[in-house]
Amino acid sequence: MDLKTDSIAAGNRFKISKLGTSRCPELAGKVGVVVNVSPRTTGITVLFDGAQRPTVLHRDYISPEI
Repeated sequence: MDLKTDSIAAGNRFKISKLGTSRCPELAGKVGVVVNVSPRTTGITVLFDGAQRPTVLHRDYISPEI
């Protein structure tokens, strides 16, 4: 894992990364909050702004919002 994804924790705001945009174009430009980070898998549970249910994404698909 790289340092960028190691800094992601529950409660942090995020945006979809360039890799996430290229692999999932329908998510381009979306932002939200991290709900849960799994220590055992590469999945991160996120809640997009305006969504009612969380989504699990690969950790490389998001980046911290600055």
